[in-house]
Amino acid sequence: MISRSLLRLRLIRLPNFMTSWLNLDVPDLCILSDTLWAGVKERQLTVKKDRSATDVPFWDRRRPRYLFSGLMKCGCCGGGYSKISKDAFGCSTARNKGTCDNRLNIRRDVLEATVLDGLRHHLMDPDLFEVFCTEFTQELNRLRMTEGVDRKVKEQELEKVRNNIKRLIEAIKSGVPALSIKDELTELEDRKQVLTRSLDNMPEEEPLLLPSMALIYRQKVADLQAALHEEATSTKAFELIRSLVDEIRLVPVEGELKIELKGDLAAILGLCQTSKSPSGLTPERLLQVMLVAGARFELATFRL
Repeated sequence: MISRSLLRLRLIRLPNFMTSWLNLDVPDLCILSDTLWAGVKERQLTVKKDRSATDVPFWDRRRPRYLFSGLMKCGCCGGGYSKISKDAFGCSTARNKGTCDNRLNIRRDVLEATVLDGLRHHLMDPDLFEVFCTEFTQELNRLRMTEGVDRKVKEQELEKVRNNIKRLIEAIKSGVPALSIKDELTELEDRKQVLTRSLDNMPEEEPLLLPSMALIYRQKVADLQAALHEEATSTKAFELIRSLVDEIRLVPVEGELKIELKGDLAAILGLCQTSKSPSGLTPERLLQVMLVAGARFELATFRL
C-alpha cells in the first residue's frame, strides 16, 4: 500500500516556443471583410495630416476662431448663433432643425463693433456703477456683520483665557502647588492656541469698491480694443475681452436683432484692479454676495 505522503504532483512550467505554434486562418470569424478593411486603411492614409508640419501651436488651433464664437445665443430658442455665410451669423436651430422662427442674421463686423462699444460705454456706465457700488457694499457689509460678531466673540474669549492663565501663574508664584492647577493651566493653554489660530485664519476685511473703478475699466477696455490690432498683444487681448462676456443674446424685435450683453461680473471687477487699490474680492466672496443679493445685481446686462 502506497503512503499518502508519497502521492505528490510537481507542476513544471515549460516555454512554448513560436516554432511549435499552430496558425490557422478562420475567415468565418472575421468581423470585417478584407475588401472593407483595405478600403478603410486607404481612406485613413488620404485624410491623415502631419500635425508636426504646422507652425500653429496647439492652443491656437483649438481656441475660438472669432472674437465672440460660442457666446452668442438666440433670444427665441436659446440655441447658439453660428456662421451661416462668409460674414454673417444666424440661429443654428432655425437653420438646422427648423424648430425656431428666428431667421434674422447679423454681420460679424457689426456684432463685434456693437459689443465692444457696449463693453466700453454701457456695461460699466459710471453713474450706474456708482449705484452698484452702493448696493454691493451694503450686501458685503451685511455678510461682514456676521463675521465681525464671530471675530469679536473669539477675541473676547481669548482675552478671558489669557487673564485666567495669568491668574494661575500668579497663584503659583504665591505658593499654590503647581500640580494642583496643572490640568486647568494645560486646558487654558490649548484653548488659547485654538483661538489664536482661528483668528489668524479669518480673512482680512476687504476694501470697498470705488466708483472710480468704472473709469479704470473703460480705459482698460479701450486699451484691449486697440491691442486686438497689434500682433504682439492680439492673442492676450482676445482672451481678456472674451472673459468679460458671459453671454450675448440676440433678440428679434420688430424685424431687427437687438443685442443683450451680459457681462461676467467677476472678470469685470478683476479687470478694474490696480496695484494701488485692489479690492481683495475673491471669486468665492463675490459668488457669496451675488447669491445673497440676487436680482439686484442685474446691472451687468444691457440691451444695445
